[in-house]
Amino acid sequence: MSETASLLVEAKSKGAYIQFIDLPDDALLTIFTHLDIASLALLSRVCRRLKALLNRDHVWMLFNDNFNILQVDNDKHDKGLPLKEKFRISHNREKGVYQETLLTNFPGRQLPWLQYHNGNLWVSSRNVIQSIKPSVHKKSRSKKDNSGHKLNQDVTKFVIRDEKIVSGCLDGSIHIWETSGSHTEISNAHGLDTQAVDLCGSIIVSGSREATLKVYSMQYDDSGGIQGVKERSCFQVGDRVWSVALSQGGCFCASGTAFCEGESPISIVDLNKLCRVSQLGQEHKIGAGVLDLLFEDERSLLTCGYDAYLRQWDLRTNTCVCCWEQQYDSAYYCLRSDGHRSVFAGTSRHGSVDLWDKRQTKSPVKTFYVGHRNSPVYSLDFSSTHLFVALDLQVKALNFSCYK
Repeated sequence: MSETASLLVEAKSKGAYIQFIDLPDDALLTIFTHLDIASLALLSRVCRRLKALLNRDHVWMLFNDNFNILQVDNDKHDKGLPLKEKFRISHNREKGVYQETLLTNFPGRQLPWLQYHNGNLWVSSRNVIQSIKPSVHKKSRSKKDNSGHKLNQDVTKFVIRDEKIVSGCLDGSIHIWETSGSHTEISNAHGLDTQAVDLCGSIIVSGSREATLKVYSMQYDDSGGIQGVKERSCFQVGDRVWSVALSQGGCFCASGTAFCEGESPISIVDLNKLCRVSQLGQEHKIGAGVLDLLFEDERSLLTCGYDAYLRQWDLRTNTCVCCWEQQYDSAYYCLRSDGHRSVFAGTSRHGSVDLWDKRQTKSPVKTFYVGHRNSPVYSLDFSSTHLFVALDLQVKALNFSCYK
């Protein structure tokens, strides 16, 4: 006899009525599978026992297709969130429910870059890369780390991966910092500005205004520290390089150019063979440069730029398989993807960020206007609960975990 049946028999023999709250867990969990989201939310307010049961992830798995949860790999906070809370945050994000907070101001107009990594937000300001600890709570302020990384001239773009920070600089150099505090500089890596860099394992790629894409390899000593950096190859890509990206396995590299000259705005390089294997976007208009790009896997590439389109390329056929048009014909300056269904794209006007669901191409799920002024979105990143946006004069955070 099951626990529920024995409980009913015992209650009947005593002439007592059994209440809903007295049912065992297995019976309650079975009942929960027949309820909708609104009913479950109401039940969670009845008592502590029901609230504890309804916080279990398997209760909410039936509604997984109803919500678009961001897949975040580099966020420790994401692993501790129950599925119910992730659904609530996803609902807030798509309905535009958030709290906007100021993280930092800049002394003058700049072209900042930011990266979110393991709970810390790294922001470039002029020639310094500084760490900010975003506040999870409403009333506490975000904390600045006074120990930043300083360059000789302004920072262009930087990347954080494998516990290393790799940054480009306006003087054509590349800088590498390790968690141990050691600093390695590749001076005169390029004759002009090092506009973009990326890192995967021991491979570094960089692009410059002098229309070159360079591949470097790091050598390590016995303790795991960087012993030296060696240039492996250099490619002429036809025009100024605005963006570079490495695939997750480090097999391919993509570069995006200004496309005022050259044959195409996107070049794909096979790093195993050290040769250019394909060129994408030859049909684009002259000047439709690519400002940001991102590998979702070894054969899928996302790009955005001056043509006001977000595009997904299949590198097996070298074709654009899907595109999403900016509704007001603004250029897309930057993008971030969760590698699943969601893509954030920052535009050139009014501090606006479009959230796209890749399954629909007609219009974005939501457009966020950040900062309430006419500024491009130069860079953005996200965590499981926040969207971080770099404008010309400030860095803002949108907190989607707030309550109305």
